[in-house]
Amino acid sequence: MKPARKRAQAIAKGRGRDARVVVPLAFEVAARISARPLDAFRNDATQLTNALTELHGAIRADGIVVALAGGMERDAGVGPDAAAMSASGPVAASLEACRRLRQTQGEDVALIAGLTGPSALARELDVAPQAAADCFTGLVKAFCDAGADVVLVIDDAGAGADAAWQAAVKTADNIARFHQACLLGLDDGSLPTPVRQPLDAPAADGLGFIMTDTVVPAEADIERLRLWVAGARGE
Repeated sequence: MKPARKRAQAIAKGRGRDARVVVPLAFEVAARISARPLDAFRNDATQLTNALTELHGAIRADGIVVALAGGMERDAGVGPDAAAMSASGPVAASLEACRRLRQTQGEDVALIAGLTGPSALARELDVAPQAAADCFTGLVKAFCDAGADVVLVIDDAGAGADAAWQAAVKTADNIARFHQACLLGLDDGSLPTPVRQPLDAPAADGLGFIMTDTVVPAEADIERLRLWVAGARGE
C-alpha cells in the first residue's frame, strides 16, 4: 500500500479511485495528552506538535488534523490579515506544527488543516466579505506551503450560493491543486466532501477521504477513536 500522503495526493488528482485515507476529525482531544488547558495547547507549537504526534501514535490514523477552525482566526486577534494571523496565536502554532509534522512524519501521514470558510470568517471577524475572502485564501496558501495535504473548509450551510464565496473558493482550490493538495468542504454543500462515518458505527465501505461525521470533542475517549480508525479500515 502506498504511504498515506501519496494516497492523499492521488485522490486530490483524481487518480486514487481505490485509495482510502482514514482520519477522524480529532484535534482538541490531543490537549488531554499534553495535560494543558485547551487555550494553552492551541497556542503552543511545541505542545501541539508533541500531543498530535502522540495522538497519532495511539490511534494510528492515516493522517493528523493540524488545525480545526474553532475560532482560531478570530483568536489570533489581528483582524483579516492572513500574514499577521500566520504569525499570531493559534494560527501560528498550527502552522508551525504542520511544518514540523511534515518534516518528522514524511510521507507516512496526510496532514489536514480545517479552516473557517469565507462566509463564517466575515461574520466572526465582523468584516466585509472581500476582506474575509482574501484572508481565507491567504491562509489556504500558508497551510499548503507548510505541507498540508487537505484543506477542509468549515463554513455556513448554503454559503456557496454567494458569488464572492465561489470566487474565493475557486482561488483556494487552485492554490491547493498547485501544491498537490485537496480542498474539501464540511457543511456548505458546494464543495466535494469526505465520506462521513459515525464515531459509534464506522464502516469499511468508503473510498477517498474517510472522516468522522462530527468534530470529535475534547473529552472523547482515545480508545474509542482507535476503534473507529480500525473499523473504518475494516480491521
